[in-house]
Amino acid sequence: PTMSQSVDNFITQLQQNRAKVPKKVTSKINEIARKAIEEMSKAAGNFLHEELDDDKHTEEQVKAIIELFPESLSQRKKNNFLPIQSATMSGCRSGARSSVSFVPLMAREGYRLGVGGEGNRGGLLSVAAFSEDGH
Repeated sequence: PTMSQSVDNFITQLQQNRAKVPKKVTSKINEIARKAIEEMSKAAGNFLHEELDDDKHTEEQVKAIIELFPESLSQRKKNNFLPIQSATMSGCRSGARSSVSFVPLMAREGYRLGVGGEGNRGGLLSVAAFSEDGH
């Protein structure tokens, strides 16, 4: 692969040639790919927490993120919130970005994926630790 080769082309080439590559190389590729997927999942979780916006994003986009990175719905922030809880609290301050319209989708998908454990409505009812100032 050359530096200018697209990721899509590289993945296609990798799938076509995987059986021809020595096991040691395949094992290293898998290890690197797992780390890359983990990083992408973290980025998806951060997006759901910090950038998701009712005015800019669609349900279809959010569903695609959840399909690709189901773990992103379970990613907790410093305040111990799950993405669904961040969305619920979004837009509280005047002029702040809101992602509250995505709460029903996150609840459905989170429930399907077991986010927050049994009976926690996809993480919506999960307990989040609050800091001393109540936030």
